[in-house]
Amino acid sequence: MKPESAATVSPLSEKEILSRFAHLLSAQGVEGIGSTIFFLYLAWLDVSVYGEVMYAMAAGSVLMKVVQFGLYYPLVSDIGSAEHDRAPEILNRVNIIKLGLCAPCMAAILGTILYRGFSIQMSLILALISLGFALEGVADTFFADFRVRGRQDKEARIKIVASVLSYGFGFGTAALGLNPVIISLFRLISAAVKIWFGISSYVKDYSAKILTIPDWSSVWGVFRASVVFALIEILGIVYNKTNIFFLESATGVKGVAYYSAAWNLVDPVSILASEQFLGWVIFPLLAGLWWKNRQSIGRIVKSNALWLVALAFPIMFVLHTESELLIGLIYPTEYSDAVWMQKYLVWTILLSFENNLFSYVMMVAGAATTLLGFTIGATALNLLFNVVLVQPLGLEGGCLVIILTKLVMTVFTFAYCQIRFRFFKAGDFLFPGCLVGVCLGAFMLLKPLVTLQPAVVITLLIYLGVLFLVGPRFLGRLPGRQKGQ
Repeated sequence: MKPESAATVSPLSEKEILSRFAHLLSAQGVEGIGSTIFFLYLAWLDVSVYGEVMYAMAAGSVLMKVVQFGLYYPLVSDIGSAEHDRAPEILNRVNIIKLGLCAPCMAAILGTILYRGFSIQMSLILALISLGFALEGVADTFFADFRVRGRQDKEARIKIVASVLSYGFGFGTAALGLNPVIISLFRLISAAVKIWFGISSYVKDYSAKILTIPDWSSVWGVFRASVVFALIEILGIVYNKTNIFFLESATGVKGVAYYSAAWNLVDPVSILASEQFLGWVIFPLLAGLWWKNRQSIGRIVKSNALWLVALAFPIMFVLHTESELLIGLIYPTEYSDAVWMQKYLVWTILLSFENNLFSYVMMVAGAATTLLGFTIGATALNLLFNVVLVQPLGLEGGCLVIILTKLVMTVFTFAYCQIRFRFFKAGDFLFPGCLVGVCLGAFMLLKPLVTLQPAVVITLLIYLGVLFLVGPRFLGRLPGRQKGQ
């Protein structure tokens, strides 16, 4: 059988694009279901262990971004433009950089453990989960190769197997009452599965050694090219997670558990829009149009921004009004603080939608360095917010920190795009604003008459009915459905 070419040689049909997207979504769905079942079980089982695992997951997320170091962007570009026989060299030099970054990352984890004086149990949980995340950052190199070659189906199968085995192991060991340190091996199992199948595919497809000595000047070139993107991604994940570390100091691991209970219901919505819709659909679309049909960019950005605002509000409305019901159904009564925290955190959905859209626009427009400056400024303010708010206000301060940080980034990116490109006019946000105001007024009138749940349903039906019937006149066509694409 002839090896697959490393380069894309023909344009993709809409059906092929949707098929590839569907494969990745299926893997994401299995990951989401598995993680939800496992973490909810931990939350019911032992609040302290759940808090320790959530702390380690936050630290591991930061580590994985450091190991990935923004290398995805130059890696995809290099593989896509290279001949098949050059792909191993490209993959090897990226993996050498990533493996080189694993050591200082784990050293930083060890330093944190010693500085904070964590218990042996929490130290081992933190180290094992962080190592799993770091190794998953290495495995991502092979997945980038799959994506360029159009083998998202292979990536999806590997990720599904990894999710089933890792969360199955975690759930099984927790159900058997094994030590939490044993349970925390679930992330290492996920990483081991991904690396094993990634290496197996690499050897089969390229008949090459796993690691070969590269041209060190090319390694340095790739590292240097990825620095700006790496810093943007690393600082982004840092300012999303720092409040957890400050909360642990101020409220202990139980405080982290209560915050995580609310955050884990809100954050997946932001990820669905920012990583999967904006990152996988809109960003590639804008990147292509920037060079081929730049005049259409303004219309696409404007309609997507307006629709994201309009669609964010009903999601926020449901999570806010039904927070007591959702938290009460999902978590034990001990997590009652998560109810009011969820009402705070819903605002991060709207801010994440808009900030990620404008950040992608800046990257497409060649303003990555400016975006890095904004990210540095937001991270500095984030640390200030943590110092000023978390210790005196506790859990409330932790919620305010993430809201204010995302607000700062949204203001920065929106202001830049509006000043440079003039995407919006003064009245563009009038329709969604008025629709939200009218529907909130209707809800306040209905609630004492028909009780909470019926009022929520009626308000949603009114909002969505008006939005989809009349909205396209004011907001433009639905995202991703513009003519001529």
